[in-house]
Amino acid sequence: MSYTHLYKILVPNAPPHRRTEKDAPPSPQTGARMRAESLLRTAALPGLQQPRLVSSYAGSLDRILFTFPAYAVNDAALASAYRSLIAALRPGTRFIVLHHKPDKATVESWFSAANHPPTNLTLIALPDYVGFTDWAEDAYVALSDAADSSTYLMEPWEFSRAADALIAESVQDYSDITASQAPLVFQGGNCLIGSDFWLLGKDYFADSVALVQADSPLTVPPDVKPEAFVRQLFANYVDSGRRLITPGTKRAIPIAPFYGTVENGAYFLDMAVDGAGTFQPIFHIDMFITLIGVNASGSFDVLVGSPAMADTLLGTNSPYALNPVYDDFAKQLAAEGFTVHRNPLVHRPTLGESFTIKELRDHGQQPGNETLLDALKRLTTAGATDNSSVTVRTWHHITWNNCLVENSTVVGKHVYLPTFGHGSNADLQPLDAHMQALWEQLGFSVHLLGDFNAFASRQGVVHCIKKYLNRGE
Repeated sequence: MSYTHLYKILVPNAPPHRRTEKDAPPSPQTGARMRAESLLRTAALPGLQQPRLVSSYAGSLDRILFTFPAYAVNDAALASAYRSLIAALRPGTRFIVLHHKPDKATVESWFSAANHPPTNLTLIALPDYVGFTDWAEDAYVALSDAADSSTYLMEPWEFSRAADALIAESVQDYSDITASQAPLVFQGGNCLIGSDFWLLGKDYFADSVALVQADSPLTVPPDVKPEAFVRQLFANYVDSGRRLITPGTKRAIPIAPFYGTVENGAYFLDMAVDGAGTFQPIFHIDMFITLIGVNASGSFDVLVGSPAMADTLLGTNSPYALNPVYDDFAKQLAAEGFTVHRNPLVHRPTLGESFTIKELRDHGQQPGNETLLDALKRLTTAGATDNSSVTVRTWHHITWNNCLVENSTVVGKHVYLPTFGHGSNADLQPLDAHMQALWEQLGFSVHLLGDFNAFASRQGVVHCIKKYLNRGE
């Protein structure tokens, strides 16, 4: 039994459409045919001469892609957050928006209510049966060809989350943007694009190396190391001018799928691995690193999240937050010459269903679930019996790093910042205020957005629901 299947059993009320979800991969034959067709299609396109990624921080926000599926349009919490962002963005910004056919009028009204004229809005209606998600950031990277300023959505070798692999082609059909594909593994949320550099989280760089060594249409040239070959491929397909930096731990992060925890006599089964990467504390670096811009001293400012700082401000304890890993990332970036600022990042538990020890042991005895049995041993050693009740506790990240940064010489410095101190999460209001003050100290005008807890519980926030397509000066 896979971890994903067991997760659904133990957390039946988990938020749907989590950013960490992906469908089962297609059969080898189907995958090979899809890849072969893509190579033929790509080969027929005019050549991409000088790929250059769209910046994560620099320039005015000129054109943005959103994807608003039916489940999101009709969810009050999600829709309210979307609308707060649309209202905060400057009139004159252009938008491409994918939606399901019945939701056209609703989506249109969101933009008109925020004074965005219809001429700046390209709506793309997809059939109801196309199950795309609202995570518009991930299934591609946006870049331009410096040779002719044309815009591309460059897709990875495969992307198996829902129907998001269809987004780029849909955009191509209704705009001047070209969809293409690279023989590499990446996701937009694990890339951050700076001035003369770009960051790719180590997890997907390692996956790309594995790809060219295994089932790949490419042959690594003799006397060239696979790592060097992959770096050249990224230069050829993704960004030819910027230096590629791949931050990550030297060894895989030692985190188990399940932990048995005893607190004040109560028993918990902690599922702390959701959202964690192999060489990075969260599977996408846009969840804990924010690019700010070049400071007065000529150094590049970055923010790196700190669960320890959040625990100090909140008086909480986050045993599975992997704080030393965040500290290691901060040190790596400082060693690369960045000026690193730290900010609070919350690792927050959610109480779920309760099971008896016996019920959990029955699940753990299924093939592949041995790690669940290891967690139960901790509880039985502490005194739990077959009839003892164990509450499942999941964990997610609440992060202000996942924001929109607009560092422009024309329209000024702006940051579009999610907030979380609402309702049952009112204890986070001081952290909302802390982050507002931090950005103001950095010289930015802060646009506070609505309640993004419904996104955070799905392992994403505001940077995840958009794609920068074009930026100005």
